[in-house]
Amino acid sequence: MGFGPNQTGRWLPLGLGGVMASNLEATFALALKSVGCEMAQQVKFHPKRRWRLDFGDVSSKVGVEIDGGEFANGAHNRGVRMANDYAKRNSATEMGWAIFQLTGAMVKKDPVGWAKRIKAVIESRG
Repeated sequence: MGFGPNQTGRWLPLGLGGVMASNLEATFALALKSVGCEMAQQVKFHPKRRWRLDFGDVSSKVGVEIDGGEFANGAHNRGVRMANDYAKRNSATEMGWAIFQLTGAMVKKDPVGWAKRIKAVIESRG
């Protein structure tokens, strides 16, 4: 994973194709790294759809989706986008994936705690 400066000059991990990860994803990527958990970012999991998980471990089929803006009428909280997110996550579940859904507040409050929980699930499925 590469790093690059965001609009404020803060260095953050680069996501798929060098696209800047969100601050929440950057925070969580660092938390995963701090507990020794290697998860790829922007993981394509569906053979036909262009859907991607924010983080995923393909071998254990454990994924993470981080939805920020939960208190600001963010994109993930509006009708069509919410329905699309549910369809994506339900499809992943049908394919055997365990998906952790984290809000921005959850990531901000305890990123390392969530990283440890997710690492434990990966290890239990491995």
